[in-house]
Amino acid sequence: MSASGPHPDEVLDVRLVHPVHSGLTLEVVLRLGREIGVVFGPSGAGKTTLLRLIAGLATPDSGHVHLEGEALFDAARRIDRPLRRRRVGMIFQDDWLFPHLSVAANIRFGLKVWRRDQAEARLAEVATLCGVGALLDRRPMTLSGGERQRVGLARALAPRPRLLLCDEPVSALDLSNRHALLERLRAVQRAEAIPVLYVTHSTSEAIALGSRLFLLEHGKIVAEGAPLDVLSSAGRLATGSISFEGVRNVFAAVVESHAPEHGASRLRLDEGPELIIPFLDRPPGSRLLVAIRADEILLAQGPTAGLSARNQIPGLIERVAPHGHEAEVVVRTGGLAWIVSLVEPAVEQLELKPGAPVHLIIKARSCHVLGEGAVGS
Repeated sequence: MSASGPHPDEVLDVRLVHPVHSGLTLEVVLRLGREIGVVFGPSGAGKTTLLRLIAGLATPDSGHVHLEGEALFDAARRIDRPLRRRRVGMIFQDDWLFPHLSVAANIRFGLKVWRRDQAEARLAEVATLCGVGALLDRRPMTLSGGERQRVGLARALAPRPRLLLCDEPVSALDLSNRHALLERLRAVQRAEAIPVLYVTHSTSEAIALGSRLFLLEHGKIVAEGAPLDVLSSAGRLATGSISFEGVRNVFAAVVESHAPEHGASRLRLDEGPELIIPFLDRPPGSRLLVAIRADEILLAQGPTAGLSARNQIPGLIERVAPHGHEAEVVVRTGGLAWIVSLVEPAVEQLELKPGAPVHLIIKARSCHVLGEGAVGS
């Protein structure tokens, strides 16, 4: 098994060996702090099986799973805690809500052993955190896909799990609901301060969500680190196994003002700059998500006159990840990190390197509103 060094503030410590089928054996070493870790890899690599072994839905052949210093599974010590005693929350592509129960009753399901007043207080807390407070009296069949997943998230969080496992929970959602749920997960992780392990085969999700990425191939973690650093490995991009095509920058924002005579609206990005977009018929104060493709952003060494682009945003380069004839550049503006795709010669021509000042050049029509994006912090 490939091993990694100790992880700062390590909370989850996994070392497992488990045969999945005749052609695949999981041999995994994984350590995670109080952050969002993404398990990324192709279908059939063993991602879902890994989550099931950590949760206690299946038993590994050997190794251990330690959470906050407690052994949930330890083959050498013959410890195998049942799922109900692991305090691990899970959300899946299918929400698995009870159709005959209201949203409130679904969330209360994991709070049966709590005192009534404490259970009701926790219900109210997670309903607000997950944005389902207005849905408590409704039944699952009356909800949209995005609403159902938010309810599933609230139910998983209700009993205060020490770890949250997510198995491609947004894969069945449209783009707007997908990014809204990713925003919600980020807010949940900050509020609950728990490790989150998120499985996906989407490059966009991995970059947008994770602070740490584990690349799983043929049952083994072959690389780990910052998502963009791992994904921009030249060897893997050259084989076509990973693609940055379609990667989007998606940010929560609030409508600040309108200039209908100019066909424009002004947004304020959360933790970031203002952004001019095509006129949007929503009142000031409305919250939404806005997306800009990484390959629709230009970089300049400074402010540039004579352009039709409505947005010129100053920032600092945080990272440059070349791969073949292309490169991804991470630009920091305030609290936001932007991903910009460009051809590799531009990196040399513009002298792009960490710490260098640049301006993001963005056309208004390159900014696409996805939907409501209000997320509590």
